[in-house]
Amino acid sequence: SFAAGYDFTTKKKYDEMWNEFDDIIGLNYLFAFHLNDTEKDLGSRVDRHTHIGQGKIGKEPFGFLLNDDRFRDHPGILETPKGKDMKEDVMNLKVLRSLIK
Repeated sequence: SFAAGYDFTTKKKYDEMWNEFDDIIGLNYLFAFHLNDTEKDLGSRVDRHTHIGQGKIGKEPFGFLLNDDRFRDHPGILETPKGKDMKEDVMNLKVLRSLIK
């Protein structure tokens, strides 16, 4: 969504984005999230995945999502770069868990 131009980098923008989504599509049609930061700018239309908090989105917006009760039961799919031993997933999950209040 960031690559498509949806700015959710502040709490105000995050709330506005979800209000617009609900008005147009409906939150009841949302079932899961792909979780990744990005190397590219907002609206670039290029989705280059990077580790949580190490890209243009930053850590804080992931905290907005993880602490939003509306999405408590929605699964998240970690879409970050991975090595053969997948230790990067452990690192990214640690970052995400640290954002949960």
